[in-house]
Amino acid sequence: MAEFESDVVFTEPNYSLDNLPIRTDQFIARPRPRHSSTESTSSGARRNPSLVAQEASHRTSESFRHALSSIGGSTLHEEAIDSPTLTQSSPKHSFGGQGSVSQASVLRGSVDTQDALHNFAPIAFERMEKEREREVRLQKHKRLPPDLMDKLQQLKMRQNKHVSWFSSLWPRRRPEDSNEDHDAKKRLANFHFPYRSDVKVFITDFKQYSAHSRECRLSETTKYMDSKPDDVQIRWIHAPIGLGPLHSTVEDLFLHRGKPGRPFKNVGRSGWPYAKVEVLNFWDRGHFQNMRDVYHLLHGDVELTKELNRECWAGFEPSLKTKGKGLLDGLRWRNTHLGLADDRQTLPDHWAASTSDVPWQITEGLLMPNYGPLDGLQPTLWQSDKQALHRHRFFGSAQLVRDAFRCFHRDDGFLLTLSGMRGVNYLDRDFKRHLDEPGDAIFDNDIASAIAFVRQQFKDTGTQNWHRATAEWLLVHLVTEIGVTPHVDRQGCNAPTLEGAYQEVIQQFKRRQHEHFDRRSPNEPAALIKDMLVCKEELRRITILSKMRQHTFEQLGMDVKDFEAEDLKQRLHPDHEDEISASEKVQNAVQRARRQSEAFEMLFEDIGMSLTSVYDLRSIQQRQGGIITEGQNRALVLIALVQFVFIPCQTLCGYWGMNLIDIRESSWAQHDFWRVCASFVLSVALSCAVVAAMHMAWQRRRSLRKEYHRGTLLFTGPANDRLDDDRNAV
Repeated sequence: MAEFESDVVFTEPNYSLDNLPIRTDQFIARPRPRHSSTESTSSGARRNPSLVAQEASHRTSESFRHALSSIGGSTLHEEAIDSPTLTQSSPKHSFGGQGSVSQASVLRGSVDTQDALHNFAPIAFERMEKEREREVRLQKHKRLPPDLMDKLQQLKMRQNKHVSWFSSLWPRRRPEDSNEDHDAKKRLANFHFPYRSDVKVFITDFKQYSAHSRECRLSETTKYMDSKPDDVQIRWIHAPIGLGPLHSTVEDLFLHRGKPGRPFKNVGRSGWPYAKVEVLNFWDRGHFQNMRDVYHLLHGDVELTKELNRECWAGFEPSLKTKGKGLLDGLRWRNTHLGLADDRQTLPDHWAASTSDVPWQITEGLLMPNYGPLDGLQPTLWQSDKQALHRHRFFGSAQLVRDAFRCFHRDDGFLLTLSGMRGVNYLDRDFKRHLDEPGDAIFDNDIASAIAFVRQQFKDTGTQNWHRATAEWLLVHLVTEIGVTPHVDRQGCNAPTLEGAYQEVIQQFKRRQHEHFDRRSPNEPAALIKDMLVCKEELRRITILSKMRQHTFEQLGMDVKDFEAEDLKQRLHPDHEDEISASEKVQNAVQRARRQSEAFEMLFEDIGMSLTSVYDLRSIQQRQGGIITEGQNRALVLIALVQFVFIPCQTLCGYWGMNLIDIRESSWAQHDFWRVCASFVLSVALSCAVVAAMHMAWQRRRSLRKEYHRGTLLFTGPANDRLDDDRNAV
């Protein structure tokens, strides 16, 4: 009877083989049975011990590699192999009294499988815990249901079908929607553009040794602006609202509930001394386009808009009055002050208030440092741009957008930030997974979002690591952390940088420039020039934006130095002198912004020089084609002269040479010839007229489709009738 050599006992009870998501019988090398001296083998002969050891070693190595790949994939495999847990000795994770497991021994297959499993278990459990936390976090946020996705596709197809051959010539009314379609449209509009009262606001309270975060609705925000607990030193309120009347109203209510903090005279402007910065971030292309399509397809539905307007502001009623002035009161005043109100409605339209959620594309709007409540995104072009960055394999499903990030602080320890930014700031290997996360889940993902990172950064330490425990220090920390994104520094540069991606795209253009410039592909030069012009415009915008951010940080540094000089004059010493100061943070941000602006400026010059060389090659190609065309034209002129001489002679000879009357047993005459010719000519003319009419209808249909993609085509029906009435009134 066989006996086993070893008994497996774990020295660390936290990691059990039964809890690992793998089959341990495939992972663990089975112990070899030890036969007694009196027992003989079935084959009558023993195998070579060295061969048995080699096979066991190979089997152990393959099992270990399979377990690594099954738990964490290829990424986790590399992480486990390179981990110090497997390369350094650790008494805590030693197994059975053995030492550490080296990487070389794992690759050679000479490692004890139980020893490797126990050293690898902490990494596997940590990875599993992160995945479990991510699943729990994503369950709190809703995704677009499949039925609403199908409804959106139906609306797009219906709109494209509505612009057809016959509808371009004879417009007709669209049929009324059923109740089911109306409910689906309402859900679709509420998913992408939620009611303003249901917008989530994120509140973080910073204490001396900890920080706590919570969420509330926008309708409940005013009660958190009035006061805070005594043990809370700083309260940070972040409202994801873009530019517009609601943005300005929340800002005004916040500043009138306490004494404003020291003004940022340099980074702000006269009459508005507050910090702001323009931020680049990434959205998912599909979600970004769906958001714009929903607005374009539904904002002209009058009945749906009326219902949305009734329910959009209903949630503000319970908290209408706070310290004598509520959010709705201020919004009504501001809407009237800006000239947006009418006799029927004093509050903003649901669609007008919701467009602030849509970020700016790189090529949209002017790169102006100052924005007002009427300078938000205008619905003139709702088709998402096809960016040159999409040619890069890593950013193929991402849309680069920009948002304004504004900060307001009070002297009593309150900080308010307003921005419609909901995209990814930090680039890493899980970039595509971050883009796929639904809705507001990005604000809980501290690996992808800079706002979520700052919310979680001081969770366990509080303000004890702050140079000064003030709202001004937190404001500078936020602006310098968010303003330099997107970058790859958070996760150890395990993803391509934005500058590197554009450099690779430019290299692709250069390869196309030398490979496809021949006569066999006459349309390739024009397509290449068009793509390079798009890339040049993007780089021009990003270069200007980078220089603006560098200038913003320099102005912010001047304000911070003024604050520090004022504190020194009043003998207000820092709370923690050893920690990094606000001026040091601004200096680091200036250096990073300068490097980014220089890199993008070099890329802009590179694409400009490449485009110039393409123009030169194009001109050379056109000269060569002109020489060939000139020879062909000479031959055609000669042929035309010959035809000019001989065709009239042939016509006369053919007419006067007809002898229909003299043909025996024939009743044809010359008038019969003219009848046949006239019928033929008329039929040809009629056919040409029909073809011309079809061509005009096709041109009309094409122009309507272009207007549809530009966002200027409205629905026929009640919305169009109301537009006609307005035009007649004017």
